[in-house]
Amino acid sequence: MLRILLTASFAIGLIGVASAADEKYSIIIPKDKKDDKTANDKTEESKNLIAVNFMGMDNKQDEVGGRKESYTEEILAVKAGERKAIKLTRTYTTAEKTAKGETAKRVYAGKTVLIEKKGEKYEFSIDGKPLAEADAPELYKSYNKDKDEPDAQDLMPAEAIKVGDSWKVPAEKSEKMFKTLGDEKMKVDPKKSTIAGKLVKAYKKDGAQYGVFELTITVVVAELDLGSGLAKATGTITVTGTMDGCIDGTVNAGVSVKKTTIDIAADLPNNGSFKMTGTATETDKAMAIKK
Repeated sequence: MLRILLTASFAIGLIGVASAADEKYSIIIPKDKKDDKTANDKTEESKNLIAVNFMGMDNKQDEVGGRKESYTEEILAVKAGERKAIKLTRTYTTAEKTAKGETAKRVYAGKTVLIEKKGEKYEFSIDGKPLAEADAPELYKSYNKDKDEPDAQDLMPAEAIKVGDSWKVPAEKSEKMFKTLGDEKMKVDPKKSTIAGKLVKAYKKDGAQYGVFELTITVVVAELDLGSGLAKATGTITVTGTMDGCIDGTVNAGVSVKKTTIDIAADLPNNGSFKMTGTATETDKAMAIKK
């Protein structure tokens, strides 16, 4: 009898393991919801090395930078069919940037920024006065994106997947994003660049479905403008992100760590050369504030 019970117990355990392993999850990025309030912390550290050889002379330059922000975000208005709020506020307790060894506060440190969509663009203001793009370039860039740039949800798998499964973003979606990354200083090869992901873990928390997934974006650089027009370039910019947070779309909460590696090179006239290597780490934390 004991042997039978033990055998049955073991079998039930295997069934439980099998069903958990076979369970599939849809990864849904939360949309902004009216009256939602979150506490946010962002940190970024970067270090780049630029090496230039021109006319037989070597020139090396280290660039060390960073950014810190802490703010409370409150959603004031949303629009049906849009993921981002059309009106919200961010109250900053910390906002600073480090460049060339010097750290300076942003003009919006200790203040509340009103972010409001007017027409096709977002506008920013403090106490009724416009906040210039030069004073908040990252803020402007995060909201006023190219219309062809995919939404974060577009980078997630189209169908539910199991823990351990990987996915690749279809070329028709990824190529649109890569085309928006290029500018007058750098051109990327959208057909060779790729975006891939993997679901690492799934778990329940406070009644919501949470999970850990990875996303790897590989940008293949094709051309660089180093002051004398576009020159053929080789190399990649690789971004590896790990997100641990709510994946059922119900709670805007989680922690993401993004690591960027740069390794690109180009030829210069008169047998000269340009090479840039670098790393950057960015951590974003968002915690829902209960009403």
